[in-house]
Amino acid sequence: MGRYAFVARRAISLIPLLLGILFLVMLLLSLAPGDPARMVAGPRAPEAEVARIAHEIGLDQPIWERYAHYVVQVVQGDFGTSFKTGQPVADQIVAQLPVTLTVAIAGVLLALLVTVPLAVLAAKRPDGPADHVIRILGTLGIGLPTFWVAIMAIRLIALPTGWFPVAGVGPGPGQYALAMVLPSVVVAISITAPMIRSLRATMIDLHEAEFVVAARTLGFTGLALLRQFQLRNAVPPLITVTAAQAGYALFGTVVVEVAFGLPGMGQGLVVAASTRDFPLVQGYAIVFAVLVVALYLIADVVNAAVDPRVRISA
Repeated sequence: MGRYAFVARRAISLIPLLLGILFLVMLLLSLAPGDPARMVAGPRAPEAEVARIAHEIGLDQPIWERYAHYVVQVVQGDFGTSFKTGQPVADQIVAQLPVTLTVAIAGVLLALLVTVPLAVLAAKRPDGPADHVIRILGTLGIGLPTFWVAIMAIRLIALPTGWFPVAGVGPGPGQYALAMVLPSVVVAISITAPMIRSLRATMIDLHEAEFVVAARTLGFTGLALLRQFQLRNAVPPLITVTAAQAGYALFGTVVVEVAFGLPGMGQGLVVAASTRDFPLVQGYAIVFAVLVVALYLIADVVNAAVDPRVRISA
């Protein structure tokens, strides 16, 4: 019961954050220049028609009323209707969500596969040759713009080899998988460096920890010492930093999807923002917010399962 109560408390504490994010999105959209009702009606529509459309979509109401009405809609699973297409927002998000999740999840998994061995290698001899090389590569990874990395991946890998699609996902599961490879690698590059830096610092601290020193005196060395005493205790901070970088990866998919022409939520958000499609922008914003909040909730739950002290102190 203690574990379920911990999860319930964490989930409930995140609800005000989601409500605040939704209100902030609505406020920023209402302050943005341009008239959505005019865009729906057309540039030559009479003012009476524009006023009628503004009334139909609720733009003539105070923001608090629109906010309360929208929250009730979202709780019922209704994200509204797109101004541009006339289709339910929820249907468009459901169609685009798998692409975004695939790129983000694959990118995080690739980053983890690279992070653990490189961080362990760098922490084995701090300020040694391997450590210097890994830190330099990490600094380069942080400094490279994600959009530029995506363009270079297309120009230097996709186009010369012809192995990977450069726009869209193509027909069939095989083409879909190939279309996900380079975007996932680009996302991994954008988040690997901070993860290596965090895990390296943790491993160096653990190297001199009292319980690790005691384990050495008991005869633990090499992989046994690394696996049973160092990596096990490095897992909680790694989970936390991975959740943070996974959130960054989700928003990074906006840039990556545009570069590779992927039909995901990132691409949809850019199009919706450019056309001032308020319901779509709000729908994307709340789904992205829910995903990021869910990542932190999952990280808290996993940390509590790994280290019961987290559950006790919460």
